[in-house]
Amino acid sequence: MSKEMWFGVRAIFLFGQKKDGKNIFEERVVSISANTPEEALDKARLEADEYAASSGMERHPWLEAYTQDGDGLIDRYEVWSELYESSENLQSFVESRYHKYRYHPEI
Repeated sequence: MSKEMWFGVRAIFLFGQKKDGKNIFEERVVSISANTPEEALDKARLEADEYAASSGMERHPWLEAYTQDGDGLIDRYEVWSELYESSENLQSFVESRYHKYRYHPEI
């Protein structure tokens, strides 16, 4: 039997659009309790889809999970949210902000 772990999982949403045509994006991190990283991502995907649907937003399919150290947290609790604006679409925004400069250590 696996031991329950805690994860912080980041999701990116298309929050809306400003009058000047720039898109507004939300980066949101929630705490997730799970036995494996895969289970954490599955739970986070469901939570993020519910959040997006309740707010009329579009969610980018990419999620990223971080294993948390220390004491337990509150499952599905929002621990971080920040808004950004850009003229990019959702896919381009995620690519340029989170993937373009990703660190790849030499192995």
